[in-house]
Amino acid sequence: MKNFALIAVLSLLLSCGQEFAKIKVTDEKSKIIEKIFEEVSAENIEYLEEVFSDKMKMVNPKEMEFDKSSFILGIKDMYDLFDNITFESSDGNADGSEIETNYYSNGKVWTSIWNNFSATGKYTGQEINIPFHISYQWEGNKIIEEFQFFDMTAFENEATARNAQNNTSKKISFLIEMRINKGKKLNEIKSFLSELTSLMRKNEPEGYDYGYYISGDGKKVTLIEKYLTSEAAIKHADNFEGGPNMKTFLEMFTLESFIITGNSTEQLKDRLKAWSPEYRTPIGGWSH
Repeated sequence: MKNFALIAVLSLLLSCGQEFAKIKVTDEKSKIIEKIFEEVSAENIEYLEEVFSDKMKMVNPKEMEFDKSSFILGIKDMYDLFDNITFESSDGNADGSEIETNYYSNGKVWTSIWNNFSATGKYTGQEINIPFHISYQWEGNKIIEEFQFFDMTAFENEATARNAQNNTSKKISFLIEMRINKGKKLNEIKSFLSELTSLMRKNEPEGYDYGYYISGDGKKVTLIEKYLTSEAAIKHADNFEGGPNMKTFLEMFTLESFIITGNSTEQLKDRLKAWSPEYRTPIGGWSH
């Protein structure tokens, strides 16, 4: 038994001493990643076409997967959104922005970069500085996988501003003015709206804003709903009319006006014609 325990301890010590990966910061692959960002800053797509495998996949911060052609189109779209794209230099001393390559004992090779993306929005005029982390897996001297980790808010805001200025946004908003019916208590209303909000969050991921606002005299409520597309707004109408809550909703509120803003599709207009909404299309500005 003592011999078995001794062997177990020795095995543990030996396994702890084994090298599972080597980290390098000045190797060829690390230098390739460094050059990628130099070329991105210079708006040179050709180098990216060369070093990324035709079989590559890219996974963005929202875990959406793209192939090489979509990845390249995304880089070109970034150039349409931003001017003066720059990155910090990496010196390999672990004091700031860095690039390092891990050579694992199983033969896999990954390079990671920690840096900051700086640029000026072409449509908002906002100057941004975003920290990011990206990891790349290699197959020979080609990048086969890319995984991105950063906050996409600035990119989404700039795309929204572009869509608004170009009048190409697909987003739809409902602005509904309602009168609270006699006999309905505020605590009863709040409880019912809490249930509706919970259902909305659970079943309609493309509805990104859903708020009720009461007047100072407690007699009226404004409902604001926002959807990424007309199709998402149609889904909401289907869920509302086909669900168990429409009867209670209409017993609680009387609709006084219903305005729909955005570039509504004909399908949406046909679906909601029974509610007689007023449609308004964008002529300027931008919104989230």
